[in-house]
Amino acid sequence: MNRHLRLGIALIAVLLMALAWWMVLAAERGVQSLSLTRDGVPVTLLLPAVSEPAPGVVMAHGFAGSERLMRHWALTLARAGVVVALPDLSGHGRNQTPLDWWNDPEQFQRDVQTALDLLLSRPEVDHRRLGLLGHSLGAGAAIDAGKLRLDDVSAVVAISPGQSEVGPGSPRNLMLMAGAWEGPFLAAAKTLLEQAGGEGGNPLQGTARTLTVIPHAEHIGILFRHEAHTASLAWFDRIWDLSAPAVSPNPTLAWWLLHLLAVLILWRTLVPLFTPGGDPSSLRGMHPDWLNHTRRPLLRAALSGVGATAALIGIGEVIYLDGLGGILVSPQFALWLALAGLFWLALGTRPPRPEWADLGWGMVMFGVLMLAFGVLGAKVWLAWWPPLHRLPYLPVLTLLILPWAVALSTALLGRGGIQGFGLGLGITLVTMVTVGIAAAVVDGMMFLLIILPLLPVMLALPLLVSLPAQRPWAGGLAMAAFLGWTLTMMFPLI
Repeated sequence: MNRHLRLGIALIAVLLMALAWWMVLAAERGVQSLSLTRDGVPVTLLLPAVSEPAPGVVMAHGFAGSERLMRHWALTLARAGVVVALPDLSGHGRNQTPLDWWNDPEQFQRDVQTALDLLLSRPEVDHRRLGLLGHSLGAGAAIDAGKLRLDDVSAVVAISPGQSEVGPGSPRNLMLMAGAWEGPFLAAAKTLLEQAGGEGGNPLQGTARTLTVIPHAEHIGILFRHEAHTASLAWFDRIWDLSAPAVSPNPTLAWWLLHLLAVLILWRTLVPLFTPGGDPSSLRGMHPDWLNHTRRPLLRAALSGVGATAALIGIGEVIYLDGLGGILVSPQFALWLALAGLFWLALGTRPPRPEWADLGWGMVMFGVLMLAFGVLGAKVWLAWWPPLHRLPYLPVLTLLILPWAVALSTALLGRGGIQGFGLGLGITLVTMVTVGIAAAVVDGMMFLLIILPLLPVMLALPLLVSLPAQRPWAGGLAMAAFLGWTLTMMFPLI
């Protein structure tokens, strides 16, 4: 590919990025967003452009989520004329109150009630039409808060719920929802429907009940399905007689994906202009000795994962791992990666000697990952910018992940293009299996089983960014910082 063609493709990629930003910002026009705090609970308030007091809904996220994860759904309700309050629950996102559900099981429903009280204090909200909507852990919090606030809350939507206690009239007007691909949560929803009195009921008496199953949806994907959004809106419409206008699908996630793709195209188009000979594959001939240390990468990755799991079980016999360092799940996962990386390197995988240029390349790659994944994602669905109280975790988690990330980048040295990405995908699948085994047997890692399908996505992106440059230390540093950043923001503090 000649230089002029590369520059032309790069220009198209920049235009696509600009278009994605324009469309994401345009999707929020007509909806005002306010960041507020009430009794220590950070709440984002979405206000539709309406002239009269509008119905209000509190939307509660699940474990390891944040208000940003619910924003995609919330915009659908806001564009239909509903005021939406999005709290960060204790220990999550911007909320500085540590999670303490072992000693205080009512903590989350109090957070939901705090957001409800915020709605009640706003003149834009019709106090006769208030509802709660929650996902997973937030579904239980919404159900519990709805039972305690029967005089205020006239409708509850519980998405992917776990175990809760419900009755024929408590909470009022309950919709249960689950994805067809999330078996345990769908089973829990069916059980709750039976406890609540079964399908049917009278909205005027608060006894309306229903179960909606979203086809081809799993635990996280259900949050981004338009069928789920419109089903909840239809439920509120039935209870409150909203006469809400038909709302078109929220396109922001698709525009974010286009932006991500455009950044990758831009990066992969420009990198050969700054690498030896204009082609990273030329590194294959420059460092033949390095390639001798990258043989059998799939076997080494598998053995390293098994060794890391065994070692982590042993460490768990001496140190209580659950909540290590004051954060859930992240330390165990990062420690597993550290052990797997050290085993991988001990098995003979040898990275080249680091150079100062690797630091510069690593920073540039990390910047590309931030631009592709996080910057626009923070406007769409990601809690991406760590508040100050979370920042100390970032360097620790990054350093723990670094050995594994460098070992992976070394294993891909000299294997560019489709071959490199295919091998990277194979190693990712091996990692999924070994992490899944660890999650099933190591204390505090069980939640990883739910989000395990996201792991290929989280690894594919840094692989696509690092492969063209063929610099193991730079690619490893960028991948470690990217995963460390994600783990810093994702899991709750205790």
